[in-house]
Amino acid sequence: MMKRVGRSVAGLVASVAAVITLGVISAGGATAAPGQFGASPVGIAVTDVVANGEIVAMGGCGQTFNPDVPGAKAYWQVECTSTQVRISGWVEDTRADGKCAKVKATFDDDNNSTFYSSAACPKGERESFTSSYRRGNSVSAYLYTYDV
Repeated sequence: MMKRVGRSVAGLVASVAAVITLGVISAGGATAAPGQFGASPVGIAVTDVVANGEIVAMGGCGQTFNPDVPGAKAYWQVECTSTQVRISGWVEDTRADGKCAKVKATFDDDNNSTFYSSAACPKGERESFTSSYRRGNSVSAYLYTYDV
Protein backbone atom coordinates (compact mmCIF):
# COMPACT_ATOMS: atom_id res chain seq x y z
CA MET A 1 0.00 0.00 0.00
CA MET A 2 1.34 3.43 -0.95
CA LYS A 3 0.88 6.08 1.74
CA ARG A 4 1.49 9.72 0.89
CA VAL A 5 3.82 11.72 3.06
CA GLY A 6 4.08 15.46 3.62
CA ARG A 7 7.48 16.15 2.04
CA SER A 8 7.74 18.40 -1.00
CA VAL A 9 8.82 16.91 -4.30
CA ALA A 10 11.53 19.57 -4.64
CA GLY A 11 12.95 18.69 -1.22
CA LEU A 12 13.04 15.00 -1.98
CA VAL A 13 14.62 15.41 -5.39
CA ALA A 14 17.22 17.80 -3.97
CA SER A 15 18.25 15.28 -1.33
CA VAL A 16 18.28 12.08 -3.38
CA ALA A 17 18.77 11.11 -6.97
CA ALA A 18 15.75 9.65 -8.67
CA VAL A 19 15.07 7.04 -11.30
CA ILE A 20 11.95 7.82 -13.27
CA THR A 21 10.03 4.95 -14.74
CA LEU A 22 6.72 4.84 -16.57
CA GLY A 23 4.68 5.72 -13.55
CA VAL A 24 7.48 5.57 -10.95
CA ILE A 25 10.58 7.54 -9.99
CA SER A 26 12.49 5.56 -7.39
CA ALA A 27 15.07 6.97 -5.02
CA GLY A 28 18.67 6.40 -6.12
CA GLY A 29 22.08 7.60 -5.03
CA ALA A 30 25.05 9.85 -5.79
CA THR A 31 24.81 12.71 -8.24
CA ALA A 32 22.26 11.35 -10.68
CA ALA A 33 18.87 12.63 -11.68
CA PRO A 34 17.71 9.56 -13.51
CA GLY A 35 14.58 9.36 -15.53
CA GLN A 36 12.74 6.44 -17.01
CA PHE A 37 9.98 7.52 -19.30
CA GLY A 38 7.57 5.13 -20.93
CA ALA A 39 6.47 5.73 -24.47
CA SER A 40 2.82 5.34 -23.62
CA PRO A 41 0.52 7.81 -25.36
CA VAL A 42 -0.88 8.91 -21.99
CA GLY A 43 -1.36 12.68 -22.12
CA ILE A 44 -1.04 13.54 -18.43
CA ALA A 45 1.72 14.40 -16.01
CA VAL A 46 1.14 13.63 -12.35
CA THR A 47 3.69 13.71 -9.52
CA ASP A 48 3.33 12.47 -5.92
CA VAL A 49 5.73 11.57 -3.12
CA VAL A 50 4.99 8.29 -1.38
CA ALA A 51 6.16 6.77 1.91
CA ASN A 52 8.90 4.55 0.48
CA GLY A 53 10.72 7.52 -1.08
CA GLU A 54 9.35 7.11 -4.57
CA ILE A 55 7.94 9.84 -6.74
CA VAL A 56 5.14 8.76 -9.03
CA ALA A 57 5.18 10.42 -12.47
CA MET A 58 3.23 9.49 -15.57
CA GLY A 59 4.20 10.84 -18.97
CA GLY A 60 3.65 10.23 -22.63
CA CYS A 61 5.44 10.26 -25.95
CA GLY A 62 6.70 13.68 -26.92
CA GLN A 63 7.05 14.91 -23.35
CA THR A 64 10.24 16.74 -22.49
CA PHE A 65 12.34 16.65 -19.32
CA ASN A 66 14.93 19.05 -17.86
CA PRO A 67 16.86 17.28 -15.08
CA ASP A 68 19.77 18.87 -13.27
CA VAL A 69 22.25 17.67 -10.68
CA PRO A 70 25.14 19.47 -9.00
CA GLY A 71 27.54 20.11 -11.89
CA ALA A 72 25.28 19.20 -14.81
CA LYS A 73 22.00 19.81 -16.55
CA ALA A 74 20.25 18.16 -19.46
CA TYR A 75 17.18 18.23 -21.65
CA TRP A 76 15.60 15.30 -23.42
CA GLN A 77 12.49 14.21 -25.21
CA VAL A 78 11.01 10.74 -25.54
CA GLU A 79 10.14 10.08 -29.16
CA CYS A 80 8.26 7.05 -30.40
CA THR A 81 6.58 5.33 -33.29
CA SER A 82 3.92 2.67 -32.90
CA THR A 83 6.58 0.03 -32.11
CA GLN A 84 9.83 1.87 -31.28
CA VAL A 85 11.22 4.48 -28.91
CA ARG A 86 14.27 6.74 -28.73
CA ILE A 87 15.59 9.64 -26.66
CA SER A 88 17.13 12.85 -27.94
CA GLY A 89 18.39 16.01 -26.29
CA TRP A 90 21.55 17.52 -24.81
CA VAL A 91 23.76 17.34 -21.73
CA GLU A 92 25.88 20.19 -20.30
CA ASP A 93 28.67 20.44 -17.73
CA THR A 94 27.86 23.36 -15.42
CA ARG A 95 30.68 23.26 -12.86
CA ALA A 96 34.49 23.48 -13.04
CA ASP A 97 34.94 20.49 -10.73
CA GLY A 98 36.98 18.04 -12.81
CA LYS A 99 33.90 15.95 -13.57
CA CYS A 100 32.08 15.23 -16.82
CA ALA A 101 28.36 14.78 -17.40
CA LYS A 102 26.52 12.15 -19.43
CA VAL A 103 23.02 10.83 -20.02
CA LYS A 104 22.48 7.08 -19.88
CA ALA A 105 19.40 5.47 -21.41
CA THR A 106 18.36 1.83 -21.06
CA PHE A 107 15.71 0.44 -23.34
CA ASP A 108 13.16 -2.21 -22.46
CA ASP A 109 13.82 -4.10 -25.70
CA ASP A 110 14.73 -7.76 -26.19
CA ASN A 111 18.38 -7.02 -25.29
CA ASN A 112 17.84 -4.34 -22.62
CA SER A 113 20.19 -2.24 -24.75
CA THR A 114 21.91 0.82 -23.35
CA PHE A 115 22.81 4.17 -24.92
CA TYR A 116 25.28 6.72 -23.52
CA SER A 117 25.51 10.32 -24.67
CA SER A 118 28.89 11.83 -25.41
CA ALA A 119 30.60 13.30 -22.36
CA ALA A 120 30.15 17.00 -21.70
CA CYS A 121 33.22 18.60 -20.08
CA PRO A 122 34.77 20.96 -19.16
CA LYS A 123 32.38 23.54 -17.71
CA GLY A 124 30.14 25.12 -20.33
CA GLU A 125 30.43 22.30 -22.88
CA ARG A 126 27.11 21.03 -24.22
CA GLU A 127 26.77 17.80 -26.18
CA SER A 128 23.68 16.95 -28.25
CA PHE A 129 22.56 13.33 -28.54
CA THR A 130 19.99 11.15 -30.27
CA SER A 131 19.80 7.42 -29.69
CA SER A 132 18.72 5.11 -32.46
CA TYR A 133 15.15 3.85 -32.35
CA ARG A 134 14.88 0.66 -30.30
CA ARG A 135 12.08 -1.86 -30.21
CA GLY A 136 9.68 -1.40 -27.34
CA ASN A 137 7.75 1.36 -25.69
CA SER A 138 9.84 2.56 -22.76
CA VAL A 139 13.24 4.05 -22.03
CA SER A 140 15.02 4.58 -18.72
CA ALA A 141 17.22 7.66 -18.83
CA TYR A 142 19.22 9.59 -16.29
CA LEU A 143 21.74 12.39 -16.00
CA TYR A 144 24.91 11.81 -14.01
CA THR A 145 28.38 13.22 -13.37
CA TYR A 146 31.60 11.27 -12.90
CA ASP A 147 35.27 11.91 -12.14
CA VAL A 148 37.55 12.09 -15.16
